[in-house]
Amino acid sequence: MELNTLLLPMGIIPSLFVLYFIVGRYEGRFREKLVFLAFIVGFVIGAIIYAIEGMIVYPIVSEAPYIDIILFFSFIFSFLEQIAKFATLNHPKMREEGVPIYGGTFGLGFSSVFAPLLFGKSIEITLENIPLMTIPFAVILINCSTGILIGVGIKRVMKMKYFVLSLLISFLMWISLLVAIIYSISWNTLLSMTFSIYLLLFSIIIFAVTYKEQLPFGMLSRREIRQRML
Repeated sequence: MELNTLLLPMGIIPSLFVLYFIVGRYEGRFREKLVFLAFIVGFVIGAIIYAIEGMIVYPIVSEAPYIDIILFFSFIFSFLEQIAKFATLNHPKMREEGVPIYGGTFGLGFSSVFAPLLFGKSIEITLENIPLMTIPFAVILINCSTGILIGVGIKRVMKMKYFVLSLLISFLMWISLLVAIIYSISWNTLLSMTFSIYLLLFSIIIFAVTYKEQLPFGMLSRREIRQRML
């Protein structure tokens, strides 16, 4: 069974669902026009970056590289993606009360094109590697979380702290992602399955912590913070 026919729904539909989930409790604290803009900009930038990364990943996964190669490109990809989020969210139009929401939205638009541009070309779904189908969902949750974190850092004037945290999360994601795909191709399905499941669990935990702790903190106004301190 080819994965290609499932790729677009595996990106767009979960991204829109998560977007609806994160904005629901903050109605009135962001501008809907900017949410739409952040998603579209994320989609376009994600398409460009994943196309570039894809040209690098396809040769890598076919050669079963050493761990140092995986670590190197995991860092490069992570840095490139977080810089794209950081630069976009630092634009004057985005730097307002709702910037953590815009960050999460950007991350969702960004990752909605992951599956068709980087994931599907090298993978054929069989019974043994069905866990790989969870990878696009994990990527969506991680990119949403790192977008929120970078937005929180910008709003709270702690840019470097949250950028480095986002970079570390994305780096760990890419290591697991590359290992899972590489070993699915080399038919070490047990290892591929292990890393696929780990990546999904990791992404759920990161998203849950970000949504429950960091996003509420990031969406507080200065007045609300002062009131809590009294």
